[in-house]
Amino acid sequence: METSLYDILQGISKEKKMFLSLPKIYVDYKPPKLHKGRTSWYVSFYVKSPETGHFKLFRKRVNSYHTAAEKLAAAKAVMADIQEKLSLGWNPIVSNACPRSTVPAVQAFESYWRVKEKEMEPESLRSYKSYLKVFREWLQGEGLSESSPLCVITETVARRYMAHLEDAAGVSPRTYNNYLSFQLTLFDWMVEKGYIPSNVFSKIHRKPKRVMKKTRRALTEAELARLFSFLERENPEYLAVCLLCYCCLMRPKEIALLRCEDVCLEKQAVHVRADIAKNDKESWRTIPDAALSAFRRLRLGSPSLFLFGHHAAAGADFRPAAMATDKKRFTDYWNRVVRPACGFGLELQLYSLKDTGITNMLGSGVPVSFVQQQADHSSVAMTAIYVGKSPAANKELQGVDIIPGKRPATG
Repeated sequence: METSLYDILQGISKEKKMFLSLPKIYVDYKPPKLHKGRTSWYVSFYVKSPETGHFKLFRKRVNSYHTAAEKLAAAKAVMADIQEKLSLGWNPIVSNACPRSTVPAVQAFESYWRVKEKEMEPESLRSYKSYLKVFREWLQGEGLSESSPLCVITETVARRYMAHLEDAAGVSPRTYNNYLSFQLTLFDWMVEKGYIPSNVFSKIHRKPKRVMKKTRRALTEAELARLFSFLERENPEYLAVCLLCYCCLMRPKEIALLRCEDVCLEKQAVHVRADIAKNDKESWRTIPDAALSAFRRLRLGSPSLFLFGHHAAAGADFRPAAMATDKKRFTDYWNRVVRPACGFGLELQLYSLKDTGITNMLGSGVPVSFVQQQADHSSVAMTAIYVGKSPAANKELQGVDIIPGKRPATG
């Protein structure tokens, strides 16, 4: 006997010891029945209206066949299809308001993807592709085939998916929220395009900010010295990557898309073009005197090449090339090579260099407005967040005399 999708999901529910809230026969719907008339055969079924709470009758005729055997075979197929959809939460009353809810889920996903490919930047597109792939693989693992209608993805299914992510290894609260944000965006689009009446993920709450506190910290002076000494010997190109992050306060994505012509040694500046900047605005970042020697060692002879290129060989090669490297390779090299070589813990990340650079510049007395410009922050307030993060006491504050009774007597 062929196993239905409903039976598969019930089996999964028992195996995983979790409650699967599926529609109940005679409570949410009445199963389909075949009616044989002299001139007409039809299948009837009832579905409860969400608005009135009363059952509504639906009929589907099966008359376009010549023999009784053909009609019976067609009726059985129709009844099996209706029963499966009803048992998974399909409601034709709702579907009539959203006729596209019976479109196969995979078709709806692909339509969404074609639209986003035209609208989004490559980096965001990669993230969305990953989120969608995880969701589709989970649906398949739960027994929902590629041809299952979109309407079977109910709020219950949405909650089970997010519960799966919550329990999955390596999914932090921040990552969980990122997945949820994607699902909300995806199903908001489905609502907008008339596939579904409401967003099935809308009632699921994000993880609170208090559990999402960053574990990243700034590097100490000794850790910076160890890092720069190691890279000066082992990988001059990656040393420049780190200095661009630490001294020029650039983002990894911007660094990955720099061309050789963007580094001007005469001006001691790096040109961040509008087309690679996060805020789409052109800027120039100053190269400090102490870092200039490292930039002089770079191969800048071919202006049009990407400064840090993509090479088919090992991920340690960051020399210029016609194709830009992926910013992920910067992180991979840090995790695979730099962290073990320098004895860094997980709290020290490549992006820690930017935090460290901002903190150290402010601690050295560089005006906050200059640091804001170098970091390309939208406001001084954003830069000022880093004020006071240095572990050393502020000498100016140490000399402040504001305690009553402790000041020397005057005239």
